[in-house]
Amino acid sequence: MKFLDKQYTRQGLKLAFPVMVTQAGQVSVNLFDNIIVGKLLGAEALASVSLGNALFFSIFVLALGFSFAMPPLVSEAHSQGNHTTINSVFRHGFVLNLGIGLLLMILLLVGLPLIKYMNQPAEVIPNTISFLSIMAFSVIPFMMFQTLRELSEGLSFTIGVTKATIIANVINIALNYIFIKGLFGLPPMGVQGSALATLLARIFMVVFLYYILIREPKTRRYIKDFSLKITEFSKAMFSTMFKLGLPTALQMFFEVTAFAAAAFICGLVSSQDIASHQIALSMASFTFNLCVGFSVASTVMIGNKIGVGDFVGLRKIGINNFKLALIFMSFCGIIFIIFRNVLPHFFTKESDVAVIQLASKLLIIAAFFQLSDGIQVTALGCLRGIQDVKIPSMITFLAYWVFTIPVGYFLCVTMAMGAFGMWIALGIGLTISAILLVNRFLKLSKRQVMLINNEELIVN
Repeated sequence: MKFLDKQYTRQGLKLAFPVMVTQAGQVSVNLFDNIIVGKLLGAEALASVSLGNALFFSIFVLALGFSFAMPPLVSEAHSQGNHTTINSVFRHGFVLNLGIGLLLMILLLVGLPLIKYMNQPAEVIPNTISFLSIMAFSVIPFMMFQTLRELSEGLSFTIGVTKATIIANVINIALNYIFIKGLFGLPPMGVQGSALATLLARIFMVVFLYYILIREPKTRRYIKDFSLKITEFSKAMFSTMFKLGLPTALQMFFEVTAFAAAAFICGLVSSQDIASHQIALSMASFTFNLCVGFSVASTVMIGNKIGVGDFVGLRKIGINNFKLALIFMSFCGIIFIIFRNVLPHFFTKESDVAVIQLASKLLIIAAFFQLSDGIQVTALGCLRGIQDVKIPSMITFLAYWVFTIPVGYFLCVTMAMGAFGMWIALGIGLTISAILLVNRFLKLSKRQVMLINNEELIVN
């Protein structure tokens, strides 16, 4: 028996690769932000951006999670040729995503003064607040982009999103350098320049992706048919999307806030621990977001199988994609170990020796938990494809908040292990999550296969 199924591997990679490039582009925004800020402004500014991003994504991920309700509904309807349902999902998704994004943007802006009371190093707080005061506004264009993206990916058209992300990323890098340094007659903006560059790049992403989708045959009809007439909205569709979106949003919130809380816990030790944590997290987030490609591919492929009632194929797809994620993350982990003493130098000044040394140690831990991280995000994609979202959100809560954060605080602060102790806890928490989520998918898919087999026996 072959380790990988040739048909499902080819199909999975065809869907996953453009998403991986897209994810690489999106996470590269933060990656290059960190590199440029660290190189031009130093470890203290890097710590400010780290805390700012931790807070931003803790709030933003809730909005992002709701948008993930769209792909399984779109892919299932697409496999059935149900254009009316796709139009409805797109319309309702746009309103839901934009409304939640607006609400969370206001929450973020109103909550900025509270950062002063979070017991973080005094020297990083002013820059953190100024960074977030601009970044908060990028929630709106990004949620508009995300709505277009989820429609496109649910229809198995992923290359357009990839193009928009790559070009926007190039724009972001160029603007980052210009605004931070103060080129072409502009005043040096510091960390605010980094936030402004990201905001402008995200506005461009929306405009450019809309242009692509209106010209693409697979998506053109849905863009042209888009309408916000009150008579075309239904309470039932909003309810369906909310029931799918809320648990997904909570699941993502629990994971992201665990890493955000890890940054704050490291901040209780020193700004050097925060900076080292951010360097290692930047690398781990990069590879994790690449692996999201397998998660998205799983959701779409399994959603299609749900639409045609092929539960045997559904189970095979999930297992095959787990293997793909394992192979990919094993490769990433090896890279981390080999280049652990080189990679941190890209993120900060050579004079920040203590930060570089600690970050290199954290990359060793990151190399091992890459395996669990890749498998758990792929498992979440599989479960989302069969529209099972409530129990997975409970699993992530238990793994990250009941276990990871308390143990991380104990190791980092109480045992005085610093960021190294926090990352040990993060690695164990991700492993717990991966085991429980894979087990749930295998259990549910096996149950469906057995039901089909029993029905066939009864018929015969």
